Parts: sequence; C-alpha cells; structure tokens
Amino acid sequence: MGNIDTIGMTDDQLLEVENNYWVEMKQSLDALKNNKDFKKVILEGYFKDKAINGVSLLATDYTRQSGARPLIMEALVAISQLEDYFGTIDNLGTVPTDDELEA
Repeated sequence: MGNIDTIGMTDDQLLEVENNYWVEMKQSLDALKNNKDFKKVILEGYFKDKAINGVSLLATDYTRQSGARPLIMEALVAISQLEDYFGTIDNLGTVPTDDELEA
C-alpha cells in the first residue's frame, strides 16, 4: 500500500488507507482498459488469443507425446492469475452506491 507509515493508526484509519489503495488501483486499471494498446496486447492478445492457442495445443498428439502439457498448463494458469488479479482490483476498488449500502 505505497509508502504510508501505518504504525500507530487506528483500525478505521488502516481500513481507509486500504480502501483508498484499491480505489486507486481500480482507477488505474480502468484507465488501462481504455488504452487501445493495452486492449490489443493484454485483453485481446494475452487473455483471449494466447489462452485459446494454449487450450488448442493441449489436445494435439505432439503436445502429449513431447510432454509439453505442463508448460502449456502453467502458461494458462498465469493468464488466469492475471485475470483474477484484475477481478480482485475491480471488486475491492468499486465503491458501493448508497442503495447497495442500504440493502
């Protein structure tokens, strides 16, 4: 959470620092998602194309016979982890509306 000195802070202050961290991360992620190069390289190239190619490779005889499946699986896990991290940022950085707080 940056270079903030959290020693001596109350629980409420610590929670506010953490909430601000996630809100700022979400704002940055949203800005990235609106960048055409990020969309092309990460959202389309990595999350979509590389994932589809990896899944397609798993079924080939060559992949099975060469023992390459574990390497392909690790690449797919890496894609999944980054997508999960982005989801965490979206979830923790979204400020609930007043209606959501009342529900």
